[in-house]
Amino acid sequence: MPTRQSFYEFELGELETWFTERGYPPYRARQLFTNVYRRGMDDFGAMTDLPLPLRAELARTLDLGVLRPHRTKTSETENAVKTVWTLADGRQIESVMMSADYRDTVCFSTQVGCAFNCSFCITAKLGRIRQLTSGEIVAQIHHLTRGRDPHSRGANLVAMGMGEPLDNLDALLAAFRILREPAGLNISGRRITVSTVGVVPGIERMAREAPEIRLALSLNATTDAVRRRLMPVTKKYPIEILLGAVEAFTRTTRSRVTLEYVLIRGMNDTPEDADRLGKIAARFPSKVNLIPFNPSEMFPYERPTPEEVNAFARRVWPHNTTVTVRYSKGVDILAACGQLGYEQLHEVS
Repeated sequence: MPTRQSFYEFELGELETWFTERGYPPYRARQLFTNVYRRGMDDFGAMTDLPLPLRAELARTLDLGVLRPHRTKTSETENAVKTVWTLADGRQIESVMMSADYRDTVCFSTQVGCAFNCSFCITAKLGRIRQLTSGEIVAQIHHLTRGRDPHSRGANLVAMGMGEPLDNLDALLAAFRILREPAGLNISGRRITVSTVGVVPGIERMAREAPEIRLALSLNATTDAVRRRLMPVTKKYPIEILLGAVEAFTRTTRSRVTLEYVLIRGMNDTPEDADRLGKIAARFPSKVNLIPFNPSEMFPYERPTPEEVNAFARRVWPHNTTVTVRYSKGVDILAACGQLGYEQLHEVS
């Protein structure tokens, strides 16, 4: 039996062509988008606004089951739910839904594992196993947002799960085109953020091809020497080259960049670091998210005390920027920043 093609990889125009090539009017594509993305239907046979022969053909040729939930964990202390998904090839990825009074946030994955080997991230220990397809990215978001109150403000999307998003940019941009389609999920680009370790060509391409998407830079150090220890990508893209790309991004997009800074005690949390971070943040429209390190027995690092974190934040603040201390949600279920993949590592070891 031939392999079915993932429905979630179709952009609307591509699906219209698919229908036309099979002798159906192209408006059927819009109906199918509405049935799946707006109505949350996952059974072609139940789509009674489509002719019965077409429903049978869809069931034979298109696949709505590109991933399935393997395990779901709900935090007892925070409004966070982690889902481990099993993909068609048996590989697993993780994504997280975090709830807040103002808006929910979906943290989604773009790769199985990650190749960038950041020294404080559990996902990096998996290595890059493979890229996700655009359909696997879209399906995560669709399943996590399906059934939401239609009158709610909608969820923010953050590419901050497993993987480096700009290392899989073709699939990511295709996914964004699908997610933003008005006939489908109709998610505004202003509600989508891409978090990167600093892949300069990807930042430059995003500015050209997806200027409406928000950018978050995982900076985590203010000198090349320290950043190379934490993030080997710095050898290829030193801080000044990276910041030049970010400055150009803000000029092109006229948007503010988020600087993410994981605070590690004794590594990157000195008063001098705070001063340098403030000066970096003042170079372009930005806000700073300080993220106290989430401890793990897998790493030799420590989290600063709350007093040390607050002192660091106060030192950054005078440099004309917005500074927020963000304690990660879902630490108790291994769903916080840098923790995704822990259970997979321990299951395979």
